[in-house]
Amino acid sequence: MDPLRIVVSGFIALLPAGGVAWDYIQYPLCLASLGHDVYYIEDTGLWPVYQLSQGDPGRVNAAYVASLMGAFGLTERWAFRDEARGVWYGKKAPEVTAILESADVFINLSCANVLRETYLRIPVRILVDTDPMFTQIQLEQHSGLTKGAGGLADDFVRYTHYFTFGENMSGPGCLVPGCGVEWHPTRQPVALDWWADAGSAPPDFVASTVMNWSATGEVRHDGRDWGQKSREWSLISDLPASLPHCRFKVAVGQTAGDPFPVARARESGWTVLDANAAVPDWSSYRAFVSGSSAELSIAKHAYVAARTGWFSCRSACYLAAGRPVVLQDTGWSGHIGAGEGVLAFSTAEEARDAMEQVASDWARHARAARAVAAEYFDGGTVLRTLLSDAGVA
Repeated sequence: MDPLRIVVSGFIALLPAGGVAWDYIQYPLCLASLGHDVYYIEDTGLWPVYQLSQGDPGRVNAAYVASLMGAFGLTERWAFRDEARGVWYGKKAPEVTAILESADVFINLSCANVLRETYLRIPVRILVDTDPMFTQIQLEQHSGLTKGAGGLADDFVRYTHYFTFGENMSGPGCLVPGCGVEWHPTRQPVALDWWADAGSAPPDFVASTVMNWSATGEVRHDGRDWGQKSREWSLISDLPASLPHCRFKVAVGQTAGDPFPVARARESGWTVLDANAAVPDWSSYRAFVSGSSAELSIAKHAYVAARTGWFSCRSACYLAAGRPVVLQDTGWSGHIGAGEGVLAFSTAEEARDAMEQVASDWARHARAARAVAAEYFDGGTVLRTLLSDAGVA
């Protein structure tokens, strides 16, 4: 494959958090490892959702991005536009324009960037939907996710290729609207080498996860409500009582609507942490994952109810660290081998049985977890496939 100039976008500055950093940094990191000329350019048309400390939000959040890029050897490979002041950090406006005018491929992750005229001149424009069902509902309802040069619904038709984390998009029981385009399944690329030194698990069995309780409110579509993780929590909320030989902890981030039931969760045996304090950046997030024995996690209600086939970016990182994953089934088990290393559940009883299996034979499941990561989430393989499906590889 000849080297391509590729521009990747995401939400690192808009949502400065440890898990979010890993969601997006692994794209330019893995594309660069394939020999491509890659830049991360964040131009969302939105103001930062929150800042990490007092001061100018654009400057503070840009410093966060600069630190992250430096840690991964991408110091000269990024730009972030502060929408409030129209100022570019990292690469300046003329440099950004030159990069965009010479780019071969634009990969817009999570519908992050607005499509200004300079992006429209890039010949291959790829939209990657990382939030299946919610993205398509917003498209059908024409409720744009971005400001600036048109909302998502207006920009949608201007892409040349469409990808989705809804791996069951055309599979049995899937209720996700197609929105009139061909969706190619894809999944989170993982830079496996960055997770290879996780080390041994803690001496006692600790199951953990990081999650948003309800990043947004429920969405009404086609006569029914499509919800967040808050709708699914009851599947695992009382699990600690039935597995007293295990410890359980959850780091909770964004909440919209009813707050996470901290007191009730602690009474049930959960250690509850503030995600903003526990995993604020890439290194603390990796340490949190590596300091666990396994992951236990639910999925958003909409992912489950619509049978999207979504698989968690976070869970892929647990697997890469050699940490077994017990994850609520959204239809993903029909596409990613489940049974060893990664186990699916749909009921509270199945979740308990899966956790018991992992805890009773951790070493076998840990080896299998790393093997699953290598087979299904290796960044080079995932992104070669994406570029091939887009006709540029």
